[in-house]
Amino acid sequence: MRSLRWLLLLAMVVTAAAVFGIYRAQRKAQRAHQRPTPASLGAGIVGKAQYFEWGQSSNGHPAVKVYAKDSVQLDNNKTKLTEVELQIYNKDGSKYDRVRSPEADFSVGESKLYAPGEAEITLDVPAKGDASHPLTSIKAAGIAFDSQSGQAVTDKPVTFKFEGGEGTCTGASYDPKSRQLHLDHNVVVNMRSKDAAAQAMKVEADELIYNETEGVVHLGPWSRMTRGQTIINAGPSVVKLRLKKIDTIDATNAAGTDKRPGRELEYSAGTVHVEYNTAGEMEKLNGAGNAKLISHGNGANTTMTGNTVDLFFETGSGESELSGAVAKGNAVIESKPSGIADTKIMKSDALDLHMKPGGKELDRINTHTPGTLEFLPNQATHHRRFLKANEMDIVYGAKNEIQSFHAVNAATETSPSKDDLARKKPNTIAYTTSKVLDASFDDKGELRQMKQSGDFHYVDGPRKAQSDVATLDHDTNVMNLEAHARISDDTGSTDADHIDLLESTGDFDAKGHVATTRLPDEKKTTSDMLDKGEPTQGMADRVTSADRNKQIHYVGNAVLWQASNRIQGDRIDIDRDKKMLTADGKVVSQFQDSAKTETAAGGVDNKNEKIKPKPPAAPPIFTIVKSPHMVYTDADRQAVYTGGANLWRPALTVKSTVLKAFLNDSKSNADSRINHAIADGKVEIVSTNPARRRVGTSEHAEYYTEEAKVVLSGGEPKLTDSLSGDTTGEVLTYFTDDDRLLVNGTPKKQVKTHFTKKKP
Repeated sequence: MRSLRWLLLLAMVVTAAAVFGIYRAQRKAQRAHQRPTPASLGAGIVGKAQYFEWGQSSNGHPAVKVYAKDSVQLDNNKTKLTEVELQIYNKDGSKYDRVRSPEADFSVGESKLYAPGEAEITLDVPAKGDASHPLTSIKAAGIAFDSQSGQAVTDKPVTFKFEGGEGTCTGASYDPKSRQLHLDHNVVVNMRSKDAAAQAMKVEADELIYNETEGVVHLGPWSRMTRGQTIINAGPSVVKLRLKKIDTIDATNAAGTDKRPGRELEYSAGTVHVEYNTAGEMEKLNGAGNAKLISHGNGANTTMTGNTVDLFFETGSGESELSGAVAKGNAVIESKPSGIADTKIMKSDALDLHMKPGGKELDRINTHTPGTLEFLPNQATHHRRFLKANEMDIVYGAKNEIQSFHAVNAATETSPSKDDLARKKPNTIAYTTSKVLDASFDDKGELRQMKQSGDFHYVDGPRKAQSDVATLDHDTNVMNLEAHARISDDTGSTDADHIDLLESTGDFDAKGHVATTRLPDEKKTTSDMLDKGEPTQGMADRVTSADRNKQIHYVGNAVLWQASNRIQGDRIDIDRDKKMLTADGKVVSQFQDSAKTETAAGGVDNKNEKIKPKPPAAPPIFTIVKSPHMVYTDADRQAVYTGGANLWRPALTVKSTVLKAFLNDSKSNADSRINHAIADGKVEIVSTNPARRRVGTSEHAEYYTEEAKVVLSGGEPKLTDSLSGDTTGEVLTYFTDDDRLLVNGTPKKQVKTHFTKKKP
């Protein structure tokens, strides 16, 4: 029975599995033939359709039609269209304005269409047949179109074409009823003439209003008109056309150009009225208020300004040639080269201007009343120069370049160059005066040489110079002073027979009986070899200053001194950057000890109530060192004497091959300028007094001034004392002011002392 029960259970399971398999197969087949469920329209969508078409009529004629490939109707009474075409007809239905756009939002109730993407508007499309002339079309994004009035408005970038031209702008509106086009901003319009030979006109402005019926264009608040090589930049302007050609231009705050082969003119004034002939040549130009004329000729640009400027042109040859110009009232002529030569500016109450044949270049300018001539640099190394004189005669060479000028009772001003300012030179102006000034220029119009004679004087901030004759070489910027030459500044002065002065730096080369004076240097830019608190005097056959007065050289019988302190030699060189002083050839340095403070230098004897007399002044004490060569450096305050040195102090002499002297600071309370000295090579030190004489020899020695201490070492140090005899040792230390003697030996080398027997 148990086995039968299990067989029945197995049969039931198999039957159920078979039934489930049949059900699943049928279910799968049923789903395969089931129709798909329609997609949801989405929120806010009322319906969708293909091939959308909508229209309205008026008086039996079509008024507006809208076509689209697809449409999506929204619940806000608007319809989104794709591949749209909107047609708005005129009253009789013969023409329409067409709008095409890849997509648009259309409001049926408001009869308005908005194209967010780029749309194209074509005006006056014939309802039947083709147009007889190019139609006006506008392309822009974000166009709002009113199908009732026909007005189109956008604030996006716009491109447009019309009969006779094309253009671009930002933002535009068009009213077909008034035939008026309003371009809002950044307007560029190219207007072509029907005459193929005539040149087109390019109009630019921030805003443009064009009345097609009247043929008048209003531009503002600024405008620019370009026709061929003629350009006018102005404020609000009115352009009148005649048969699609420029007739007149009236502009305020105008500045124009007129280019012709070999010559270009620029003109400007507060108000300008320009008239053109049928050939497009400028016939007349009337300027009022700050009138200006600029002529760009061969090699230079010449500008004339005045309260009034009258221009005279010759026409008929295909070119308008400037035959003359008259400037009155605050007249100015500026000549600016096309290269790197200086710009020249001349001013006078009246200018007599002569042009060379052809009207392209200046010939001569004369001033019979006081005037000025200014040179403005076009190179960083050049200086601005300013000349004023009672009379000037200026001759021009080729390319409108000044060739020469002569001035009487002249005064000049010269400003620092850009290079000077970059080197942090003080921003001062140099002044000169003289009775006569003559200048010559090279073929590029650059100043070559300027000579001033008769009581010449020069001032540049603290720097001054004077002489009988001065010649400035522009290329080198060197001022040559001849006869009774003198230069000075707030640091000192130099006198000589002849001085070459480099204007840009103050460096100089003085020759013949040179005498210099340098005041105390509070900025500590000089060597401490001499006292900064005293003026430094100098003399030599020749003195040169280089590297902006950082390198100073005294050559030939050179001597520097401050009171009793001095250095002399065949040559003395000072390097301010390195704070180094070098002397060569028969070098002698002399330093005076500071005067000792006299504590008992007189006073009142309280007991006897008498004034005690001051003791007599002690004679000055000097330290003198001689050698063939000496180098002093501030870094270690060390003066090195080489080639055999001799040092003298009262009762002391030091001889050696090399001597190193270390100076005390100038603020030190020590009596001597020399703190200590180190001698090397065949050293001999001799100290003497009335009762004693000591001679020390060695290869190395050290002398300490304040302690009067001598240390001998190296070789076989030996001290010979006239009182105590001879002493040798590894190191001998003794004091010149007393009897102390310290002797150091080594284990292998005994100290030897030979005593001198005193006489009975």
